[in-house]
Amino acid sequence: MNTVNGNTSIYAILGDPIRHSMSPVLMNRNFGRDGLDKVFLALPANLNDFDQVFAVLKRLGFAGYVFTMPVKEIALGHMDALTTEAEIIGAVNCAVSVGGRLVGSNTDSIGFWQAVQAANANRMAIGKLFVLGCGGFAKAAVAQGAIQGVGEIVVATKLGEKAFVDSFRRFQDRMSRHVPDVRITLVDWIPSAWEEHLGSCDLIANGTPNGMGEQGDLHEIFPYSAVKPDSMFFDAIYYPRETKFLKTAKEQGHICIEGLDLLVHQGAVSYETFTGNEADPAVMMEDVLAFFERA
Repeated sequence: MNTVNGNTSIYAILGDPIRHSMSPVLMNRNFGRDGLDKVFLALPANLNDFDQVFAVLKRLGFAGYVFTMPVKEIALGHMDALTTEAEIIGAVNCAVSVGGRLVGSNTDSIGFWQAVQAANANRMAIGKLFVLGCGGFAKAAVAQGAIQGVGEIVVATKLGEKAFVDSFRRFQDRMSRHVPDVRITLVDWIPSAWEEHLGSCDLIANGTPNGMGEQGDLHEIFPYSAVKPDSMFFDAIYYPRETKFLKTAKEQGHICIEGLDLLVHQGAVSYETFTGNEADPAVMMEDVLAFFERA
């Protein structure tokens, strides 16, 4: 790794909490491998202080950013331009300075799809997607599915949580302007109501925190018996690496994609956005696992 000096380009991930972030590990390892005079930091910022923190970083001339919870939506208002995915989703998780203008993107979205396709050894066509949750990651998954040509998407969420549902409805309005042909259905958080949809779904994706840190009951309430045998399962959670939701699906013979797969695929997209250089998600995975072993 190059010695940090007065000419070093500085990048950072912003969010709260932030100490757990693996982005500095992924980015700095790749900067070093490519011999680039760049460094990547993890800095705390939340909804209360983001505007002030970000103004300082822009003034200091940071070259690029990654945004994580809870600042992905508030960061969007600071961008000078947006990719199509970011505009549809209403959130950014990556930004790079191009000629003094900040261009925001959502690498969670394409990273999700690339992680799924990397595991899709049989190249099964994904015609119907079932998404658990309607928050930030769920929107990213729905948007990318629609962009990639998925014709029908079912989203399971607690319909009584008005703020989340209203936000998702606004997202649907934006989606309809870009991908008008996709059919999106909202269903309540009632597992028995999911069964009529699951039998024809090719991919089931968990975008909720249910299962994080071994907490939650998704693996107990999910109607696995209603899923067709060749359906794939995805979980955005990466702690634990294999959630009980995925473990149960794997035991029943389903292909499963872990949150760490999402992490390295979206990390590779962000790295290319920052540098113009390709990054190998498999090598990034080796970096993450080696770091975990030493931690």
